[in-house]
Amino acid sequence: MTSDNSETISLLRDSVSGTVPFDGKRIRNLRGAAPDFDRSLWRAMGEQGWLSILVPEEEGGLGLGMAAAAAVAERLGAACAPEPYVMAGLLTPYLLSQSSNQAQKQGLMPAVLSGGLLVSLAWQPAGGSLDPDKAEVTARTQGADVVLSGQCRFVVPVLADAYLVLAKGADGPLLALVEAKALAAGRTLEPGPDGVASARLSLSEVKVPADAVLLSGAAASAALREALDLAVIAQCAELCGLMQRSLEMTLEYLKTRQQFGAAIGSFQALQHRSVDLFIQQELARHATDAAVAKADRGANQGVTGKALSLAASSAKARAAQAAMLIGTQAIQLHGAIGFTDEYDLGLYMNRTVRLAALLGNAAWHRRRFGDLSEGA
Repeated sequence: MTSDNSETISLLRDSVSGTVPFDGKRIRNLRGAAPDFDRSLWRAMGEQGWLSILVPEEEGGLGLGMAAAAAVAERLGAACAPEPYVMAGLLTPYLLSQSSNQAQKQGLMPAVLSGGLLVSLAWQPAGGSLDPDKAEVTARTQGADVVLSGQCRFVVPVLADAYLVLAKGADGPLLALVEAKALAAGRTLEPGPDGVASARLSLSEVKVPADAVLLSGAAASAALREALDLAVIAQCAELCGLMQRSLEMTLEYLKTRQQFGAAIGSFQALQHRSVDLFIQQELARHATDAAVAKADRGANQGVTGKALSLAASSAKARAAQAAMLIGTQAIQLHGAIGFTDEYDLGLYMNRTVRLAALLGNAAWHRRRFGDLSEGA
């Protein structure tokens, strides 16, 4: 975001813009495909270190922090890229880095950070609850194995190499790594508005070895909540990239579309609407910048747990609402052409619809912010 003008952030932005430019043809060709993103590009993202940004240096990552992660996410949003950077490039690598299972972590981390191994997080129950305490999958011990049963929904990306599954065990929550082949029979794809599917996973007595458990108990709960909040903040940055490009396209159109012998952008009513949308964009950007700054202050200044959740919800409530407003108004200001699939604005709108809802929409985050603020 604009709050950090360091050389590293600037270089990251330039790198993303050069590596992943907007390509409408590529995006359309990937809709409904399997996989619905470019695995070769994913490996290139790993080679450039983008998947290592939130992983501490002592765990083999770059440890660059939230500002760097947000810079990458924002540029990918501006390119409308379908690659699951936030969900599989930030969230799961960070969770793996928090694992207490050193053997598994050391074996997995190099492949995950290089882009060779893609891991999805499966944590939401079939009903869609966003509370990690309401996981539907259960875990029981059977000899040297852990047996998992239940359902997860809204898993992105769907065609991962492995899934990090949240389950309720006898001693509390746990996160277990399950290979994709063990879940293939119980995997149902659900299409999304941008052509990117999510998965519903049905686990029926799925056995994994006990050493597949990466985190358990209070440590699993705390790590998951922190990882989700960091993902929400990065997602806000991606939404900022989407809304900025949507607004830019709209302003360009208003300058060129002629009516009654004049550019429609010269009409005062449309100028007022454009200014209102720009204000919403800037409010979302500043809310996201504030959350990024708080995340980067981290444990050293007490920005963990509740404080981090408040920052994440504040940003997502503003960014999701602003992105949806700008997207829908941009379509309206374009008139009939804005509704056509051939026009690139529709790609941005569809991506916005997905990200505005993923990990909680504006209304859900406003409620969470209010609940967390009570008595503060």
